[in-house]
Parts: sequence; structure tokens; C-alpha cells
Amino acid sequence: MMVSPRPNVCAGSTLRRAVARGFTLIELLVVLVLLAVMLTLATPSFLAFQRNAELTSAANSFMAALSVARAEAMKRQLRAFVVPASGNNWASGWRVFVDADSNVTSGSVAAGAGDIIISEPVALPATIGITASTFGDGTTAYAMFNGSGFMTLVDKSFQTGSIDLSNGSESRRVIANPTGRMRVCKPAETGCGVADF
Repeated sequence: MMVSPRPNVCAGSTLRRAVARGFTLIELLVVLVLLAVMLTLATPSFLAFQRNAELTSAANSFMAALSVARAEAMKRQLRAFVVPASGNNWASGWRVFVDADSNVTSGSVAAGAGDIIISEPVALPATIGITASTFGDGTTAYAMFNGSGFMTLVDKSFQTGSIDLSNGSESRRVIANPTGRMRVCKPAETGCGVADF
């Protein structure tokens, strides 16, 4: 029995299969340059997105503080307040408390020793400012809810309040009416005025 000889394998085809494929240094540098250009173009829009997200978060945080104050007032059947952390400056943050000892007067709207602190203030980011606010009685900034959940002043008159937050390019308005309805909107939108709510 004869064994047939093995066919010859062409040396060139073996070499062609063994050649590694990849990127050249020039191709890699071109990709890196294109990536750097895309990142440079995307950075300003990312910063604007971040600032707008901070603005929306601050507006929603204020509305949440109002909602918590209203819920606590109805739950405890006592007056609950949202007040600036420092004087009349809402940008310093806000504190929510329940007037447990019923000693808050229009001249002194601040948490006392016998009051129940619901939330402590967190200052707003430096990029956000308060441009206008109608919460309070004209001399003292505050929002108050009575035991029925209505937003009133200390003298028991009903109040509709608003606060405008801005980051320089965008603005948000938080509006609350005497029945406790609240809304966040952009001041430039139709129907975002206090009278419209």
C-alpha cells in the first residue's frame, strides 16, 4: 500500500495569515484628536445642563419643603412654617418647623425651644440666586400653613406666594396658593403668574 505524499503548503499563504492587524500610530493620534475636539465642544453644554439641573432641583426642594410643612400642619393640627435659614435671605436655605407651643408672632417668625424642627436648611449652590419672593407679610419672609392645610399669614389672612430662582440664564418660579396647591414653572411661560394660579 502506498501512501500519497502530503501536498505542499505554500509558504506565502501561511505568512499572510500570521500578520497581526491593528491601528497604526497615525490612526490612533487622529482618533485622539477627534475625541479631544468633541469633548471641547460638549463641555459648555454639559455645564449648562448641570446648572439647569441644580436650578430645577432647588425649585423642587423648596416646593417639597412647602408640601412637608402643609402635611405636618394638617397631621398635628398646628401651624407649620417654612422660613429662611438666615433672616429674610431664602438663598441661605430654608427650615421647616411646627409651632408646637403656638408662640410665633408676626414680629418673630422663628423656631423656638419648644417647636418641632422638621428639616434643617441646606444653602443653595452659589450659581443660584433668588430674584423675587412674595412669601411673607412684606417685612418678614415666611410661608405658614394652618391646621386645615391653608396657607395663611400669622394674622390669619390668606396668602398666595411665589419665589423666583435663577442661575443667570434660566429661571424657575414656585407658586403656592391659599388652598395649598403648588406648582413649579418657568416665568416666561404663559400661565406662570401668581394671578394665573
